[in-house]
Amino acid sequence: MDEKELDQRIRCLPPAYGTRHFKNGISALSQVSGSERKDMARILLGCLVGRIPHDLMLTFRALLDFIYISQYPTHDDQTLKYLEDALEVYHKHKHILKTLGIRDHLNIPKFHSLVHYADSIRSLGTTDNYNTEMFERLHIDCAKKAWRASNHRNERPQMTKWLERREKIAMFESLRAHLHTQAWDIDADSNMNTDNGTGLFLPKHPSASRQSIPSITERHHAPGFAKALNQHIYSMKLGRRLTLQEQEIASSYLPFSRLDIYYTLKFTTIPLSTRIGRVKVIFKLPDTIYEHGSLNDMHAPEEWATQGPLAYVEWYANLPASADPVHMMYEVRKLPLRADGTPAGEIIPLSMIRQSCQLIPRFPKPKADRTTPTVPSDWTSDSVLDKAQKFLLNNWASKYAYQTLW
Repeated sequence: MDEKELDQRIRCLPPAYGTRHFKNGISALSQVSGSERKDMARILLGCLVGRIPHDLMLTFRALLDFIYISQYPTHDDQTLKYLEDALEVYHKHKHILKTLGIRDHLNIPKFHSLVHYADSIRSLGTTDNYNTEMFERLHIDCAKKAWRASNHRNERPQMTKWLERREKIAMFESLRAHLHTQAWDIDADSNMNTDNGTGLFLPKHPSASRQSIPSITERHHAPGFAKALNQHIYSMKLGRRLTLQEQEIASSYLPFSRLDIYYTLKFTTIPLSTRIGRVKVIFKLPDTIYEHGSLNDMHAPEEWATQGPLAYVEWYANLPASADPVHMMYEVRKLPLRADGTPAGEIIPLSMIRQSCQLIPRFPKPKADRTTPTVPSDWTSDSVLDKAQKFLLNNWASKYAYQTLW
């Protein structure tokens, strides 16, 4: 794999919450900051799958395992065993770096320091108590900003006074937040569905008001939305799942023609076994409907209010029983289209959503000549979720994803 192909793969990755999209790839970057290196680490392994030897993949994966596990906020004997196992895998396969000429040697002090991490955690606690990353910004907050606030003459007393005042302000804000906690909780209850442990927040106003059903289907590229919505509403009316005959009847039952659409939401999560789906439409049912067969407005059924916000989701196939033993990512496949040509979609309560995740496309294998690009020309960041059929579930996208997705 050359730089051009790697950049092509990175450019066409779909956007995902918590990950950075390198729209121009990474090979042209001349000065790379620490945060940019972290952003690269979140996506790089998935882009190398199928293009580097297994020993090299195991070496890179073991280092990533070590980095992520070492940042756990809590540790026990089991997690420290994971940490030591990851380091053992790295040492077992690291020779590939010299064999391929990537490195002349591995006598790097930082790599040697890895052997001390487990003992340090046992003795001193988790690394967030003493690693340099936690304090590296203090130079900006406590020195640079304080200097700029002074008149640059006899600056030290002024800098000290400025810092004391900032600390007092921070303490006062902390006290105010504490006193308003109870009031916030009461207010949040009215905007939050906690029946299943998921905290859910929508904007006060919809992103797009009163959108017609056909326009929603077209703009959100959700051909199965109207059918799923009809069946969901008819199922709510009957209070049970529909039979095949009732599904046909439901296709013409919809007591409204417009919906309020939302583009963003915030939610808190709990780790549970879940399915993977692609959210295409977020909406709320209207407060008023028209009586079937007439245009007279009437109040929507009371049970609609208990539904809360809804989402139209196109499902992927269930995950395999285990992840790939080399790169430790699950393969995700699209479900076949239904008989009518629409994807396998469903209307669900928005509160059922647990967390976001990133899917990295499974790039085609290189041909024998190895000169043909492995990234199809029509794969872009916006279209790849529609074009590709197989994906990898990126458990490196965040620390939370690493702990919950494998």
